Amino acid sequence: MKAKPAAEPVFPRVSPLADVALQGRFGADRGAPGVEFRVRHPLSILTVIARKGQSAAVADALASLKGTTVQWAGPDQYFVLAEGRGEGALYREAKAMLDDKASVSEQSHGRVVIRVAGAKARNVLAKGTPVDLHPDAFPVGMSAMTQMAHVGVHLTRVAEDAYDLSVFRGFAESLWEWITEQAEEFGYQVK
Repeated sequence: MKAKPAAEPVFPRVSPLADVALQGRFGADRGAPGVEFRVRHPLSILTVIARKGQSAAVADALASLKGTTVQWAGPDQYFVLAEGRGEGALYREAKAMLDDKASVSEQSHGRVVIRVAGAKARNVLAKGTPVDLHPDAFPVGMSAMTQMAHVGVHLTRVAEDAYDLSVFRGFAESLWEWITEQAEEFGYQVK
C-alpha cells in the first residue's frame, strides 16, 4: 500500500503586534478618545506589478476580483487586500487570473496594516508625514508611499476620518510605539 504524502504544514499568521497592541483606552482622558487604532489581522495581502503593456488589463482584472480592496502602490503596482480568506487563497486566485499579465507576490506574512481612525486621526498622521492630508488634496481612496518615524509606510485614506498604514512586519512595533505616542495628547482607544 502506498503511503499518503504528508500534508504541507499550515503556519498561522501571528501579528508581530499581538503582545504590543493591547486593547484599552490610553493617553489623555478628556471625554471620547480622539483616535482609534486597530491592527487589521489576519489580512490577506498581495503585491501586484503589471507587466509591460498590460496596465489596463491588470486594472480591469483587479476590479473584477470580488471581496478585495485594491490600493495604488506605485506606477502599475498595487496592493490587494482581503479579509476572511483562507491561507494563500487570494494569492492562488490572483495568480491564476493574472499569470500572463502581472507578477503577483504574497505579502500576508510580511506586512502589517494598522487602521487609524477618529476625529484626530489626521492630526496624528500629520506629525510624521509630509503628505498633504487635507481632504481636498488626499481624498478617500487615495494612497501614497511615505515615511513616518524613519519607517517606510504605505498610507491610504479609507474613509472620511480613517487611514490604513501598511508597513513591513519588522518595522511594525517601532511604528506602533511612535504613532501611539503621537496620539496620547488626544487620547486613544485600541480595539
